[in-house]
Amino acid sequence: MNPRRLGPQAFWEEMRAAYATGNIVRLARTYAHGFRQPGLALPLRVFESLFPAKRILQIAVQLEHAIASRGLADASDWLLNTYIVRWECALPTETSHTLRTEPLLIYGNHPSMLTPFLVAAAVRRSDLRIVSSNRLHHLLPSYAPHSLPVERRSRGWRDHYSRGGISNVLVTKLLARLHPLEPVLRVREANRRTLEFGASHVASGGSLLIAPEGGAAHRRPWHVGLGVIAQGILERDPQLAPYVLPYWERHSSNRRIFAHLRAGPVSQAKLRWVYRRPVTMTFSVPVRLVELTGGSRDPHELTERLRRHYCEVFPEY
Repeated sequence: MNPRRLGPQAFWEEMRAAYATGNIVRLARTYAHGFRQPGLALPLRVFESLFPAKRILQIAVQLEHAIASRGLADASDWLLNTYIVRWECALPTETSHTLRTEPLLIYGNHPSMLTPFLVAAAVRRSDLRIVSSNRLHHLLPSYAPHSLPVERRSRGWRDHYSRGGISNVLVTKLLARLHPLEPVLRVREANRRTLEFGASHVASGGSLLIAPEGGAAHRRPWHVGLGVIAQGILERDPQLAPYVLPYWERHSSNRRIFAHLRAGPVSQAKLRWVYRRPVTMTFSVPVRLVELTGGSRDPHELTERLRRHYCEVFPEY
């Protein structure tokens, strides 16, 4: 990369190369360099006013190093305590033994990009695997060993807008330039293998996190992937009795995160008045999976049964 001159085409080529190789330092530097280039500075500043990508990439560089050197749980603690400051975890006393020793399927909502790190910091299990976007494997390579990658096919800009407003639309467009979508059949096959591995991981005694509503600012229909995993667990060993552990992430949103990352009086006022309550992770008492299935092996029915259980333990959801 020429440090003195970088046109739009060269900028995107350099960004795609950094992303493809999982070089977050190179990606952050290239993006920051674009602000000093004619033809790039203005559109990047407009984009930055809606989505603080520059700051997020700077933090991602630090987070990448923290995960690699300290593990996901400690790195998540560092991230939350450094950049969010006020967060709480409500964990029933009877849950602690289950968290340490039992095979576990963890599921709940996903209102912000913090969700996997909040769960990792609370659960603190080295065998925790997280069903998450395959794009994170490029943005945070040290996170990849903890992640089971899936690719979500969107229904267009209206779907992205309903999930997170205009900022979500723009960041999705940015990522699409870095990460071209695979053909539908290939995506379905890859996602199926991911869900099968997730079921096998729990059946082997591990812990797994899946957020069945996907990344969404508001309640949305649940993806059947949760039921596919539950079905896979039960089919591998009908006698296995893993636990399910629902959680509810509250007072959390990407807009709140952006307010923490931005300086200025407007962001400070939002943190003081709009986002004054701490981000809270509330976990229910764990329940054996077989107690919730009603004998069903249908993924759609299993998803619905687990959703109903979730609404029973968190009626305000």
